[in-house]
Parts: sequence; C-alpha cells; structure tokens
Amino acid sequence: MSKKFSAILTAQGAERLAAAAVKGIPLGITHMAVGDGGGVLPVPSPDQTALINEQYRAPLNRLVIADQAANVIRAEMIMPPQAGGFWIREAALFDETGICLAVANLPESYKPLLAEGSGRFQVINIWLMVSQTADVQMIADPSVILATVEEVRRAGNNAKDYADDIVSTLENETREAIASAVSTAIRDFWEAENPVGTVRFYSQHVDPNERYPWSTWTYTGENRTIRVAKADGSNVGANGGSDTVTLQRANLPAVQIDVTGSASEVEAQNLRTGRGGGHKHKGGMAGPGEAWDSNYIVGSDNDSRRTRNYTSDEGEHDHEYTVPGHGHSVSGKTDNLGESKSLSVVEAHTLLMCWSRVS
Repeated sequence: MSKKFSAILTAQGAERLAAAAVKGIPLGITHMAVGDGGGVLPVPSPDQTALINEQYRAPLNRLVIADQAANVIRAEMIMPPQAGGFWIREAALFDETGICLAVANLPESYKPLLAEGSGRFQVINIWLMVSQTADVQMIADPSVILATVEEVRRAGNNAKDYADDIVSTLENETREAIASAVSTAIRDFWEAENPVGTVRFYSQHVDPNERYPWSTWTYTGENRTIRVAKADGSNVGANGGSDTVTLQRANLPAVQIDVTGSASEVEAQNLRTGRGGGHKHKGGMAGPGEAWDSNYIVGSDNDSRRTRNYTSDEGEHDHEYTVPGHGHSVSGKTDNLGESKSLSVVEAHTLLMCWSRVS
C-alpha cells in the first residue's frame, strides 16, 4: 500500500545537500511555507521549485534530529492565531536564499482567522530523511525556539514565572491579533462595498483619496448632471449634453396665425396707355390701301378683274381710360410656425461633489 502523505527532497535540495557533504559545510534550512495545493491534495515532486499555491511562510521554530539511526530530521514551524483563512494541504522547506529544498503533502486542515470566530496556534512538522544528519545545520538554540503548548505544560510546575510571562505575551499578541483581524475585516468589508467603478456623492468638500489612501479616486467633472447609461455598459463614463440650447423653428408650436387687413384706398383717376398698336386690315375693292389681291374676278365675268386692297394704316396711338377709386380686403393663414418639438432646459438642481473610484 503506497503512502498517502510524504516529504521528499527536491532536485535542488538533493544537489545542495550533496554539495554540503562534499564541502563539509552544513546545509542551512531556515524557512517553511504552507499552501492550499490549489484546492486539491498534491503529490510531492522532486521537480518542484515552489508550492502550488503558497499561503504563509515563516522562519523555522526548530530543526532537530528526530531519528539519528535513520538520518531523519524534523523541521517545525509555529503559525500564530492571526495567520489563517485558508486550507493547508502542502508544505515546503527553504534555505536562506529562498531555494526550495524539500516539499511535502499534509493531511487537509483549515486554519481559521480570529475574525471567523476561532483562532489558534498551529504547529507544522515535516520529517525528512537525508543521507546523513551531519550535513544539515540544526536549529536548537532555546533563545529562538517558541515552546509549544505541550512543552509549556511540562515545564509549568518548575517554571511558573516563565510560563506567566509567556501567557502575558500571548495575551498581548492575541489582543494585537484581534485588533489586526478586526481592522482587516473592516477593510475587507469596505473593499467589498466599494469596488473599482464605485461613485460617491458628498454634500461637503471631501477628497476620498485622502480619506481612503489605499484607493484612487477621480473627480467626475464640474457642473455635470448624471444620466443612467446603457444596461450593457457600452457608454458608461461617456460625456455629453450642454447647459445651453439654440431654439430652432422645429421647436416652435405647430399652429397657424390668422391674417386679416385691407389695402390702402386709391382715388379715381384718368390714365393713358403707352403709345403703340399701329395696324391695318385686309379690305375690299374700295380699300384705300395697297392691293393685297391684284387679280380678283368679279362675279362670273372673267373679263371683269379688280384689286382688293388693305384698309388705311392706323399708326401708333394711345388711349385714355378711367380707374375708379377702390380698395382690397386681405385674409389668410401663415404656414405652421414649427413642429411642437420638445425643448430641453437645465433643470432645478442641488450641487454635490462626485468622485469615481478608478483603482
């Protein structure tokens, strides 16, 4: 039956451990990190150079020999109550330069935040087999090791004063952790309520860039009204409109105006036409003018031939005529003044400051 949980050296870790054995300089393992594995329990691989999804990293609390005969070392990290809010499925060991030396998978557990109603110290241990423990630099200095709850209990009867100091420190850290958790929760709530794109109105002179310095706000513009954009958001942030309008004919009422009146009267008067109208007419045989038909047969006597002549020529002349006094009445309607189209005007309003969050 294969093991479900294991810890292995990475390729880089094996290489550095071998170099430590050759040079005689112990390998320094200084930090541990934990992650959530991206939501699934991972299988450690020697090709890894980092965790799948790291959530927390801290210096080791201790690094000791767990089994001298089997060359097994134990690396321990303690997570404080204020760290949490994620699942733990994977862990890794790093040297002082951040090189990933070993990876492991862990039984799944949730590390809560104080703000979620529960908080605790959590100890993470990785047991790792190496070629020889002498090649690994141990951490056994009591001055840098934080005692676990079990160790405090064992030493309680003989070191009550020391335990009281530890408890006092833990209480202070807990208070600080709670204050930090509350502050973080308030900030998280604020972020949820004020995402990028939020618009805020103020009836006083307020600059949200000063009030919320972790965010960036821009003023939407002076002397502007607000209209609702398209539901698909395609025109959000667009500017338009004007505070002035030019009245066009189409904006006038679609009505006609009655028109009545009379022309001025003209007195009776005698007038003469201009000169012209000279003319003559075709006449008969006795016409005084020149002939217009020189071979006219009279009756049935072919021997009796006469001419037919024009009348006399009436030269150019004029005429006198009388225009009686008169006047004229006038009535009618004009074209429509306009088309009765609505006219947009600036509405009554209250001026507020308007800011939009951009980041």
